[in-house]
Amino acid sequence: MKKSLVVSILLAAGCASHPPPTDHLASAIAATRGAEEAGAPRVPRAALQLKLAQEQIAQARAMMEDGENERADFMTLRAYNDAELALAMAREDAARRRYEQAAATATAAEAPRQ
Repeated sequence: MKKSLVVSILLAAGCASHPPPTDHLASAIAATRGAEEAGAPRVPRAALQLKLAQEQIAQARAMMEDGENERADFMTLRAYNDAELALAMAREDAARRRYEQAAATATAAEAPRQ
């Protein structure tokens, strides 16, 4: 009998309510804004990741409203990572464009003038 009581207590503790992931949600929202400001909407593959992050934030909010805080927490982490990926892609695109512009300028400067 004692063993079943201990198992019941452990199961109840394992199913304890997960707190709302407000900090993770705020981080995901901030990362999304950062990606937007870095130009992710103008880079097709970054725009896709940004859209995924925005959708995941919306899903996380809905999950939180339904009391599914643990699932919402995982969703906020996915949103954060997708937003960070969008940010990295936008920065990579900007760096590539700067490089191409500098290379074109250098090539033009080296060309013999007639």
